[in-house]
Amino acid sequence: MRTTPIFVFGLVVSLSSIASAQIAPAPASAPLATPVAAPAVAPAPVAAPAAMPMAAPPATTNLAPPAATSAPPAPEGQTDDRSRGFAPQNSLAGSVGLLRMGSAEVGRLWQLRLGLHGEYFKTDRMLIEDSTMTNGGDTNTRLQGALTFGLTPLEFMEIFGAVLGSGNRNTRCFKGQTPCYRGSDWSDPEVIKAFGDLILGTKLAYALPSGLSIGGELGFRLMSSVGGLSFSGNSTSVWLTALASWNFQALVPELPLRAHLNLGMYFDNSYNLPLYDANTTLYSRYVSSFAYGLGKDRFRLAFGLDAPVADLIDGFSLRPMVEYHFEYVTADGDPAFASFGPKCVPSPVQDCRNNKSQMWLTLGLQAQILHSLTLMLGVDIELEAVGYPYGPPLAPWNFLFGASFPLDVLPKVVTRTVPVEKLVAAVAPEGLVAGRVVSSVGTPIEGAVVGVTGRDHSRVVAEADGSFQSVPLPPGLAELFVAAPNFENATARADVVAGQTVNVVITMTPRAPSAKITGHVVDETGKPVVATVKLAGPQIAETKTDEAGNLSVGLQPGQYVLRVEAEQHLSREMSASAVEGADVPLTIVLHARPGVAGVTYKDGKIILRQPIAFKANRNKPTAELAPGAARVLDELIDLLINHPEIRQIRVETHTDSSLPPPKAQELTDQQAQAIATYINQQGVPKDQILTQGMGSTKPRVPNLGKAGRVKNRRVEVIVTQ
Repeated sequence: MRTTPIFVFGLVVSLSSIASAQIAPAPASAPLATPVAAPAVAPAPVAAPAAMPMAAPPATTNLAPPAATSAPPAPEGQTDDRSRGFAPQNSLAGSVGLLRMGSAEVGRLWQLRLGLHGEYFKTDRMLIEDSTMTNGGDTNTRLQGALTFGLTPLEFMEIFGAVLGSGNRNTRCFKGQTPCYRGSDWSDPEVIKAFGDLILGTKLAYALPSGLSIGGELGFRLMSSVGGLSFSGNSTSVWLTALASWNFQALVPELPLRAHLNLGMYFDNSYNLPLYDANTTLYSRYVSSFAYGLGKDRFRLAFGLDAPVADLIDGFSLRPMVEYHFEYVTADGDPAFASFGPKCVPSPVQDCRNNKSQMWLTLGLQAQILHSLTLMLGVDIELEAVGYPYGPPLAPWNFLFGASFPLDVLPKVVTRTVPVEKLVAAVAPEGLVAGRVVSSVGTPIEGAVVGVTGRDHSRVVAEADGSFQSVPLPPGLAELFVAAPNFENATARADVVAGQTVNVVITMTPRAPSAKITGHVVDETGKPVVATVKLAGPQIAETKTDEAGNLSVGLQPGQYVLRVEAEQHLSREMSASAVEGADVPLTIVLHARPGVAGVTYKDGKIILRQPIAFKANRNKPTAELAPGAARVLDELIDLLINHPEIRQIRVETHTDSSLPPPKAQELTDQQAQAIATYINQQGVPKDQILTQGMGSTKPRVPNLGKAGRVKNRRVEVIVTQ
């Protein structure tokens, strides 16, 4: 199963899970012939869903026909602002169009279109035909889902996309075997789920006279990697499509009919995903390539008609549509299916299906309710499928369903005519008191509570700069009371004037500290360091050590975080408790800042210019930090302290291939944890550090010789938030 971390959504998970359930049988398509079994092989890695063979490219500007009927008149003095006509809808790939093809339109300006679509079919003997199996071959069930989106930022431009997912179940059982027995050399799992593929694209369209529009579309399909957490770059597919649409209503207003033409190329790199073993059976190759929708480069042609019948009744519109699709594979065939190529010899047990073309029809009906919500039903009908060397076949039929809804991103300005009989200038009978709450040294006190004596529900809270504004008060003398943590309560008086704001400044006196934190700041040689110490906790404080490095500050009791900074030294953070009646002195060691930085931060990336090394045992790496690693990690800690925008990092450790994979994984897990433990002991919070051992899965260079192995033993620090 392939996944990506960010684009897995609930609908796709649900649809994929349902695909593994038993569902009633349906018609069959051309199967893989019986004699294609190969020797036993260990299960091969499987890739994620690529572009399904039936899925026309996401091709998909303003071509909505005029409304056929008019809405009832709005009440006097109001305007009915709801849009009229059948609103442009997302195709199954996200762009404006029909179901599996695009149209030369982009929809309303600054309209966001969201859609949820699903696909389902079930049939026997579509992929494999074998008389020794139950039902004479395989039983295949597939359920797919997509969250589509499109946005029109310019009158001639659309940005669109989709997040995809699928579940496919292929059951192959030998007759008389209970429970169901699968061949020992079949490496494909019975149920294959895949979600997380992402479609992104853009479309330009331009309207010409007489109802004709032309456009072009560029799209990308990013495939999630096999067993990884990111997209597979070399498996990304690209398509280019020319679009044309003709609205017959521009010439004949009574005829709500439009014609659409798509012409383009799909550069399909999905076959770069699977990692088939050389001995993988053709059964397993063919079934898994269908489940994941692997395909080849192909020329694509599509022609479609739709009839948007607007406002049959107020707020209800229909749009029937029909599409014809033709595709021709331009790439070479899969060498594994060479026996089915041009030199294939037909026989009762050998089906020589090796054509490069495929065709299908798509029929659909959309119903628009309340001028916005649109429901869709449709079906794909196979006319011809490609041969075995050129990709998996089309399903004999495929049921389509879904819903979509448009949203206006920018607020709509609506003008209303409101009769005004009389304007009366009102004089405010009450006044306000505003001002600031500060300490005796003039610093603002955030969170101070200001209230009015003898008046309920009058409390307000001071902002970060100490400012506040009271509730409306009646004219006359008002007595204010103020309370804040670690300060003595204070009072103030203000003479409230009707219709005016009176300003006051309220000064609060800090409570006498009942605890203190003491300590000594030195460098690694024990020499005193003059440092600035900032404390955050029940109260905020800042102090400096004396020439002897001594620290002593009175505080309210509680837990504090200390940040210690000194010139030419690396900063440190640590926790300390101020306990009433107790005095536990601290010893704080600061390390000298190196002349050349070993750790830098630029463009959101942390770069380790000096390696974080580990001790070796008999020339084998261990998880124990080398003596020089602490200095690099201290620089990393200093960087995190002085860049508060870095909220979380991930420490990734790598090693070479000298250890078996399980041992390599265990070693790098321990190395990453050793780094996190050191950083945490120096005051960096645990929740700011993630760890991940990478084993030997991502070598930087080939593991050849000592130099190559040393380069692959490395540590990387990645900013995640």
